[in-house]
Amino acid sequence: MSFSAERKYDVIIVGAGVAGSSAAYLLSSKGFRVLLLDSKPFARAGDKPCGDAIGKHHFDEVGIKPPSNEELDGYVRGIYLYSPSEEVVLRIEGEGYEINRVRFTQRLINDAMNKGTEYLDEVNVSEAIIENGFVKGVKAIRKGTYLEFRSNVVIDASGNSRSILQRLPREWPIVESLDPRDTNIAYREIRRLKKDIEDPEYIRIYVNNKYAPGGYWWDFPKSKYTNVSNIGLGIQGGMGYGHPRDYLYKFVLTREQYRDSTIIEAGGALVPTRRPLLTMAWNGIVAIGDAAFTVNPVHGGGKGSAMLAAKAATLAIAKAYEENDFSARGLWSVNRIYHELYGAKQASLDLFRIFLQKLSDDDIEYGLRKRIMRESDLYETSSYGVIRRSVFDKLERVLAGLGRPSLLYKLVQVAHYMDKIRELYRRYPDKPEELYKWKTELERIYREFHEIIS
Repeated sequence: MSFSAERKYDVIIVGAGVAGSSAAYLLSSKGFRVLLLDSKPFARAGDKPCGDAIGKHHFDEVGIKPPSNEELDGYVRGIYLYSPSEEVVLRIEGEGYEINRVRFTQRLINDAMNKGTEYLDEVNVSEAIIENGFVKGVKAIRKGTYLEFRSNVVIDASGNSRSILQRLPREWPIVESLDPRDTNIAYREIRRLKKDIEDPEYIRIYVNNKYAPGGYWWDFPKSKYTNVSNIGLGIQGGMGYGHPRDYLYKFVLTREQYRDSTIIEAGGALVPTRRPLLTMAWNGIVAIGDAAFTVNPVHGGGKGSAMLAAKAATLAIAKAYEENDFSARGLWSVNRIYHELYGAKQASLDLFRIFLQKLSDDDIEYGLRKRIMRESDLYETSSYGVIRRSVFDKLERVLAGLGRPSLLYKLVQVAHYMDKIRELYRRYPDKPEELYKWKTELERIYREFHEIIS
């Protein structure tokens, strides 16, 4: 099959969601000639169902202007975390935004285009161009026209479709499969309620294995509108639990506060909830966002970490151009940069996620009611991926834990293994040749961890 065009760029980005459009903006700001491709029309750019919340600090870390005007659906001041009985409520402070995901992504694309990025919507990428073991570009179809675009680096930011990664040689370590049990299947509806929402600048997370097995359900108010909320539910994949929409309608939307509410928008998505991809780079290819499994494993938020992954990719690609080396070794620094920014924390939170999914509602209720972990502990764990030893050194917590000694023991072990995995990611190999040895150690820690908490 012949292709009607051949064009050369510095970087081609496949996928114009938050990850891809952030990378396009950051790279074009550094003077790179960027091509941004997306399968959706511009009017639906970034349209993916999610909770739409993002922490304020991510914008400061990446250097991207926060949402405003039509991009902003509300401010977030913190989280109310509810126990399974909903009798125990923890308030965890933290600033953020509820965004209009499409408007926000469209602004990123426009900002990238103003910096020189070329953007094509409604493009279906059919395969990567591979020559002499390197990705050299992509082949695509747009409105019946066959196209070929070439570059020294291709970024796969295509989300769960992994449009480029899934078409690469299986022996490349960047081609790592996703265990369904390391996913969350989510469904959400944006609804207009009959009454104004109390404390609309606090988002609500409800932990209950009956209502949301292996996950949680949420109510994220869009405070700009006083009575509009993002209400959804996620369950662990690969366990045969059924569709999250059924759980949402059976256990959540039957509640009084949602009676006679109207649907503004609805949809579902699969979310990777695990440690980062084994390597985010190989010869001529970099992966970011959901394609690289950069989502927070505990709460499933992925926009902030996608922006951080875009920053890491930008810095690594700039270094590769300085050295004129687009091999796995030349692009390898994306791993070290991302793990320093977020990946080490993400990997430790993956262990915390696995631990939480093995707890019963009774254990979760007991732990929250007895305050074995308090608001400040949960904030620190979610922010830094660490459980401080001081949690277990305080007598009142030890005494509280004695009511369920196995729970206290496992929590101590979880803290220990979270430290180990975070330290391992800080010792991520400096070059591709050392990856296999590092991977062996990673797998050993995971095996031990599963044995300890089973």
